[in-house]
Amino acid sequence: MRKQTAFEETRRNKHKKGMAKSQIVIIIVAIILLVGAGGGIGFYLYSSGQKTEVAKENTKEADPDKIQNQYDKLKSTVAVDADDPMLRKVDFAAAQAENSDIYAWIWIPGTNVDYPILRSETEEDAYYLNHTIDRSEGLPGTIYVEKYNAKDFSDPVTVVYGHNMKNGSMFADLHKYEDQEFFNNNPYIYIYLPDQTLKYRVFAAVTFDDRYLLGNYNFTYPEDFQKYLDELKSSMDGHVNAEVNVTQETGILTLSTCIGDSPSQRWMVNATKE
Repeated sequence: MRKQTAFEETRRNKHKKGMAKSQIVIIIVAIILLVGAGGGIGFYLYSSGQKTEVAKENTKEADPDKIQNQYDKLKSTVAVDADDPMLRKVDFAAAQAENSDIYAWIWIPGTNVDYPILRSETEEDAYYLNHTIDRSEGLPGTIYVEKYNAKDFSDPVTVVYGHNMKNGSMFADLHKYEDQEFFNNNPYIYIYLPDQTLKYRVFAAVTFDDRYLLGNYNFTYPEDFQKYLDELKSSMDGHVNAEVNVTQETGILTLSTCIGDSPSQRWMVNATKE
């Protein structure tokens, strides 16, 4: 075999070094792309329905006694008629003096769910996920909706969010609907607005995936509305009352909260206007 000249030896060594540098560059670029993609995925997950877990990991919890006092004060603005829930009245002027973002009130008989509903007009949609009724940062946040939904609950689907708090506050009691007897005996949800009261009948309380509902469907399209309704009714984990008639006109009120040991799923109680 012919021996390499000094020139050939030098050129071969340079070629090897060049290849090694190229490989290093390729590896670095690949790592950058993967990190970038990971960041993109992280942002996508945050904006596609995993906001609650992100917020709970990075947000302090507010003083529970202070929060309870604030809600007790707000509940004093509600005039209760024991005979007819439709005659319950909320003094919205007094409630909005505490927080101008209060625009509705939700009450579910048989549960602790008796709270104002908020929607921020100036902050990001998820603001009240981790801001309390006095706008302090921290859990338990509030019961809230996003600006996507109309304030008069006229949309085909309105999604209302609330944390599943260990102390039983916010939307924790939605999990009572996991029990078939409770589901059967507590079918009504009431929404109070300044100019009207809306009565909803529960038709499905189910486990659902963590898709960002308002971004994954266009509920103004009949086919998207029907697809969502079919998915709710076909859920294998939960309860469905197939006798309740649900249309785009009667709409769907979706109450969404977390499932403690299943961060990639949501527990959703769904009702339609009577």
